[in-house]
Amino acid sequence: MVKTSFLLLSIILLSACYQKKNKSNDNIPTDSLNYPFKTNYGINWVKGDEKNALVVLNYLKKYVDGDIKGGLQNFADTVIFTSDNFYYEGTRDSLAIILSAERAKQVTVLKDFETWLTAYYPDKDDTWVTLWYTEKWTDKTGKQDSLNYIDDVLVKDGKIVKYQENVRHYVSKE
Repeated sequence: MVKTSFLLLSIILLSACYQKKNKSNDNIPTDSLNYPFKTNYGINWVKGDEKNALVVLNYLKKYVDGDIKGGLQNFADTVIFTSDNFYYEGTRDSLAIILSAERAKQVTVLKDFETWLTAYYPDKDDTWVTLWYTEKWTDKTGKQDSLNYIDDVLVKDGKIVKYQENVRHYVSKE
């Protein structure tokens, strides 16, 4: 009995020391870390307001449904939109023409989300929504395809001002 109690007490004490050691590492201020790279934007962010994610998701839902003009109501009057081999800076209305032409090539579009994150950068007073998802579509010829996306979207005053689509093309294993 004494051996069992001693063993149990030893396990509890070791566990407490291990937990205390791990928790103390979580409280290291980031400014005391020596990062091998510097960021242009900064790493001082906090969880952002999820209403910003809703703005972005509402745009994407309307895109899936084929309602480009309705979706672009979530954009500011002037916007930057970038994607794979594409850069646009101009009015929301001109972007609508470009996106409508692209969406018209597709019969169906589906978006399968892994997750999203809303981050607020107090130093910049900026909120970014990052989304991870796979888009699958069928074009007018019946061909099906998909891309993996990581989108970074800057939202200001409830409107999308910058939309960056970052895509990964799937490579055939053949």
